[in-house]
Amino acid sequence: PAPSAYATPSALREWLESLRERASPVHVGTQLELETTTRAVRTPDRVERVLERVPVRRRERRKYEFTGKYGPDLFAEVERYARCVEALVRRERFDLVHAHDWMTFPAGVAAARTLGRPLVAHVHACEFDRSGDKPDTRIRDLEQLGLDSADRVVCVSHYTGSVLRKNYRVDEAKLRVVHNAVTKGEQERSTGGTKRIEEPVVLFLGRVTYQKGPDYFLEAAARVVKVEPNVKFVMVGSGDMLPKMIERAARMGLARHVHFTGFLKGADVERIYSMADIYVMPSVSEPFGISPLEALALDVPVIVSRQSGVSEVLRNALKVDFWDVQEIANKILALLKFPSLKDHLLAEGRDEVRAMSWDERAAALKRVYGEVAGTTGSAPERAR
Repeated sequence: PAPSAYATPSALREWLESLRERASPVHVGTQLELETTTRAVRTPDRVERVLERVPVRRRERRKYEFTGKYGPDLFAEVERYARCVEALVRRERFDLVHAHDWMTFPAGVAAARTLGRPLVAHVHACEFDRSGDKPDTRIRDLEQLGLDSADRVVCVSHYTGSVLRKNYRVDEAKLRVVHNAVTKGEQERSTGGTKRIEEPVVLFLGRVTYQKGPDYFLEAAARVVKVEPNVKFVMVGSGDMLPKMIERAARMGLARHVHFTGFLKGADVERIYSMADIYVMPSVSEPFGISPLEALALDVPVIVSRQSGVSEVLRNALKVDFWDVQEIANKILALLKFPSLKDHLLAEGRDEVRAMSWDERAAALKRVYGEVAGTTGSAPERAR
């Protein structure tokens, strides 16, 4: 895996830590130097480096030159990484191969075939989530390869499972759902400080892309300020739709009401949560969505799209269909008008977040491993 600003490396870090604690020998295949990899997965409040306690298998510099950055042709890099992993596993013994998302699926298929071992394909997001009805066919084909070849397909929600059945014809018999959780440190963390902005603040935090529904956030904002003109809306993140969203906010007369911060990370994210009164996740298609759990852990009530995985596990959130911008606005106004509703959602929501354990998720994942471990695998027969 490569470094990313988004959720998958964080989730992978938690998988590694929990599996390691359960005495599972895990090896990580990466195209990065160890120092870069540990930086990518380290938590801000944790001194220890998780990956220093997990064998990290890197490429031989003489045969495969990887810098940790993608070249001009991402698909060529994916293919080259697959060749690297295939060469590596010829010298090793493994019980199964676990590949995450499309960029590692060709490597996972090649490794499973070479070893004659089962393949577990883990789907954190698919091309139909990211691109809707206009998928990149090259990515979709690589996803189809991995899903067809896998002995088990782990997805992060039942919602994602339905997307895979509909768009990739995945056999329901090999689908397994293992939800994400929130990191251990964030379960007990609170911003704790005094809110520094007097006006109510409604927060959007995520990639500013089609998948995340930033345009629906703006449409809801326009409806809210007609009723409560003092409310501020903050959009945190970067992405291909950001310039259009800035222009659109100006055209809608929202220049005084909507603020764009660009990409934030680390302590800056916690500071922006400390300013927020409400967190809104209006995603068009969200396989899971860890950010609402983080918001609740930081004392911010949440409104989430029903088209998301997190809505399956989170009871104490207000839920909406992403396209219903009037209902999003209504729920924002309700939280601002009724403090008791906000207090109830926070009190119960924090308890929910504390009950969500990566150790439980790791135990579920180990049960999936147990279903296929010791078999010869079916990757060669199922690959198309």
